Amino acid sequence: MKKKEITLYDSYYSREKEEQTRAFLFEVYADEENWKSPEEIPDQRVYDEIAFQDGETWRDIKDGLNTIFEDGYYLLTGYCGTWRGRLDGGEFIRSLGDLLTVIQHLDDMKITDCNGHFIIEGSHHDGSDRYELKRLTHKGYLLADSNYFAKDRQLHNTIMNTNFYSALPKFAKRIYGL
Repeated sequence: MKKKEITLYDSYYSREKEEQTRAFLFEVYADEENWKSPEEIPDQRVYDEIAFQDGETWRDIKDGLNTIFEDGYYLLTGYCGTWRGRLDGGEFIRSLGDLLTVIQHLDDMKITDCNGHFIIEGSHHDGSDRYELKRLTHKGYLLADSNYFAKDRQLHNTIMNTNFYSALPKFAKRIYGL
């Protein structure tokens, strides 16, 4: 199967993002601002536009997440980079608020849909994190419930690695039709 990776959100700085934003601003505002080339655009104007576009994209992602969380329970597993090394973990997720609580420490992040897998990668002052989000099936919910939604690595691994207990969220397909 061919790998199909769709970047849904990316708050990291890149020269490419800056150049695309300069080109966009030049195309839309050059006459109004009397810019002769994209290089004449003040850096702060470019950075403000990047921040604005990131904010709009983040709002769209949160709206989409609110929609998929209406389906039921999810499980987020992965690792958090700390000064003590990588720490594995998992959390049952019922709402956008639950997810935001887990990832609120990230300074920058990239969210991708890779063949239906919902992946969050981010960085913070201690290191890098990587998480995957999957939807619990009815059987997965019953298993989690019978274990009191425990923070137990064996339970999380069983749910994440068994298609009877979890399913791919297919976020890009469900929300954007991609």
